[in-house]
Amino acid sequence: MNLQRERPIVAAVALLLAGGLLVCRRVSTPAAPRQTGRIAARETTTRAESDTAPFTPTERAAVDDFLRRNPNLRLATDADRISPPEQDSGLRHLYGIYHPYFVRGDLNDDGILDFVLGFVRRDSSPDLPWFSVVVFAGRERSSGGSAFDSGTFLERDISLAHGDLSIDRDAVVITPDLEEDESARRYRWDPARRSYVFVREGSDDGETPDLSRT
Repeated sequence: MNLQRERPIVAAVALLLAGGLLVCRRVSTPAAPRQTGRIAARETTTRAESDTAPFTPTERAAVDDFLRRNPNLRLATDADRISPPEQDSGLRHLYGIYHPYFVRGDLNDDGILDFVLGFVRRDSSPDLPWFSVVVFAGRERSSGGSAFDSGTFLERDISLAHGDLSIDRDAVVITPDLEEDESARRYRWDPARRSYVFVREGSDDGETPDLSRT
């Protein structure tokens, strides 16, 4: 009699234990995929950030505002440059950190860093991207620190996939093709005109830049 009474109890306990194991499996199994997803997302973000300029928070705010006002453009990245691998390797060895479409410098001699940035037309082909070059001038904020203006176009719709941007003292240098030094164009801030002027090599005289050059 005692054995017959204990059998249902033992069976009930066994069912409860089996059900508990199933619940544990259901709860614990999804944890691994969620963690893997977070890691994959973080690695993707890291790869994307390494391909673009290392912006400061105020630079990023200026760029984001510019893109909101110019939705037909996107930020130029290192991947937009079409060049022999050994050429970029040599440039990175020379500069340490090399982003072909981003450069900082004090262009208007006010003691505040400015930056120059390349953008690409969204409707252009990956094989033939059309670039625009924009200068963001730094300015002091009344609350302290620095900010940037809304951006000034130097050139629009130009070929720059084989070239880069650089600064030589106080001049912005746009080089469409690094294998052809004579293709470089220089722009310098003119305080009298309150604008950037095109400077011919070997001359300090500037002229108003033509914003659309190919």
